[in-house]
Amino acid sequence: MAEAGLDAIFSPKSIAVIGASRHPGKIGYELIHNLVINEFKGRIYPVNPKADAIHGLPCYPSVTALPEPVDLAIITVPAAFALPAVEECGKKGIRGLIVITAGFREIGGVGLDRERELVALVQKYGMTMIGPNCMGVINSHPDVQLDATFAPTPPLRGHVSLITQSGALGVAILEHAKSLGLGFAKFCSLGNKAQVSLNDLLSAWKDDPETKLVAAYIENFGNPKNFVRIAREVTKKKPVIAVKAGRSEAGGRATASHTGSLGGSDLAAEAVFSQTGVLRANSIEELFDYTMAFSLQPLPEGNRVAVISDAGGPAIMAVDELAAQGLKLAEFTDATQASMGEWAPPDASTANPIDLTPEGSLDDYRRALEAVLADPNVDAAIAVYVPPVRTDEVEWAKVVWTTAAKFHKPVLCNFLGRTTDSPGFMELVNHSLPSYLYPENAARALAAMYRYAQYLKRDEGRLRTFDVSRARAGTILDNALGEGRTRLTEIESVEFLEAYGITTARARLCKDVDDAARSARELEYPVVLKAVGKQLVHKTEVRAVVLDIRDERALRLEGMRLLHRMETQGIKPDALLVQEYISRGKEVILGMTRDKVYGPFLVFGLGGVYVEYMKDVSFGLPPLTDQDAYRMIRAIRTYPLLAGVRGEAPRDVDALAEAVLRFAQLVLDFDQIQEIDLNPIESLEQGKGYRAVDARIILVPPEPGT
Repeated sequence: MAEAGLDAIFSPKSIAVIGASRHPGKIGYELIHNLVINEFKGRIYPVNPKADAIHGLPCYPSVTALPEPVDLAIITVPAAFALPAVEECGKKGIRGLIVITAGFREIGGVGLDRERELVALVQKYGMTMIGPNCMGVINSHPDVQLDATFAPTPPLRGHVSLITQSGALGVAILEHAKSLGLGFAKFCSLGNKAQVSLNDLLSAWKDDPETKLVAAYIENFGNPKNFVRIAREVTKKKPVIAVKAGRSEAGGRATASHTGSLGGSDLAAEAVFSQTGVLRANSIEELFDYTMAFSLQPLPEGNRVAVISDAGGPAIMAVDELAAQGLKLAEFTDATQASMGEWAPPDASTANPIDLTPEGSLDDYRRALEAVLADPNVDAAIAVYVPPVRTDEVEWAKVVWTTAAKFHKPVLCNFLGRTTDSPGFMELVNHSLPSYLYPENAARALAAMYRYAQYLKRDEGRLRTFDVSRARAGTILDNALGEGRTRLTEIESVEFLEAYGITTARARLCKDVDDAARSARELEYPVVLKAVGKQLVHKTEVRAVVLDIRDERALRLEGMRLLHRMETQGIKPDALLVQEYISRGKEVILGMTRDKVYGPFLVFGLGGVYVEYMKDVSFGLPPLTDQDAYRMIRAIRTYPLLAGVRGEAPRDVDALAEAVLRFAQLVLDFDQIQEIDLNPIESLEQGKGYRAVDARIILVPPEPGT
């Protein structure tokens, strides 16, 4: 998207409002009204053939009658008249368009065709368009002062830029932001995103000096790979905080593998956020909580937090939430403890969290806050206050902000029971201190700041490309698809993985028990015996696996028992598989599912038979850097088992990380693969690598007639 086109929309010198109205309450009137009362610095041309003047501005009967080729046209006419209006704009040489009008793709049917025609016209005349079906844009810069929306509340000026894919939500956000004292640099309601997208705006605002933080309500990423690339660039310069709708789609697809059972588009979205440093807010409320903290306070240097309160209960709630978010209570130095002991009220607790009790004075609160912020063991503070009876809340707020201003450490406040219209709240916000209704909100916002601070420090790593046998792997897939199969056999799966350097357990496919006995002698005992076939997707559930067989007598006995179990369940195995037995490993899973929106995304986690129940997994969207691979491994809750606990030897995490990278290369090379499930992978001791013990590879069914 050309920067010049977006400049015409966000920094126009002249605007035409096509469909301007004389009637308050109509969109065409409210747009003119907002442009005028916000004192737009350019020229405004209402277009309405039935009016002489609107809001004191002379009207023009058509676009062609305008005295100049304006920079920006705002279309508010009904859908049936929108396309001719856009054509007139193109012929007039207008560069920027905001199409407020609804009745396009969002209604389906004729709306789809109408939107295709709209895009064709925009492209024909080289215009740049926001919308259709949107509520407009805002640029609060003093040289522009553009409010090209029909929102009822003019926004405050600030350094947050907001993108929303919902116009109605945009109105609500602008309303609530003003009550919080939160101002905007820019605002854009994207609507149907027929041309200008989320990615275009992120790219444009990356270097915008007025935008210190980007907040977004996202329904979809458009092109996810472009989003990943652009968002990574933006988040290294400024925070991006997003609410992503559509969580309920997670896990909605039933598939024939463990990975598919865990998969779903929202899990892929989590991978996108994790890899790009975009902070995901779980609600609009949390979006505001995070935005207030980031826009008003510096980032913490570490995760050591002091909590100060005049009441024990709220302080404990803050501490619980800090622990849940991975932050730590700071341990005060002896000097800090000693200094507080000299003046603290008799019943006060000067350990962290500090409880000054209702007996503590405002001066006590000031001293406590000053002491902990001066402590080198403290990276941030949460100031909790429950105003006692007959206390001047503004005076407390002054104590907090004047003290916090002396230190370059984040301070977040919980002014319990005080809403946004209270004098104390506004005193804090007006002096750059965010205040929250509940202590947990403050703790979560501080945790988000810490995560972002850590993201800025992290090594992004490098992309690695391995020397692999791609042609050999491709032949295996082509042969299977040529035979009408959508699943590789056990042996094909092993050969396919080994073509990409992914180490598997040695195995032999056998036609009967006698053949299995011969193969076991070649592999050497102990071995594993499996029944394999089309009916055997999850073998453990039907007892189709026998582990740790130590001699031929046991193998023959277990082989006969295995075949009998299959027969009694109505299962006809295609063959038996004898495999080397890998003992003393830690079981992990590595998988891929191909999402219809995001493409292939990877799953790594605790493996074995409990994977679907424990769901201790992390996600990644390839391509991955080497550091992405390590982060996926370290992100699972049970990573300490791989690092070594209770005297156990650590596992070969370096080998696992390379396996993840080779796997990522594999799934990008072959879009014929729908799902892969390597479960379990036995992770061996440091220096001994790993073995993929079981593999299921599901292919994309060929299109009918191909």
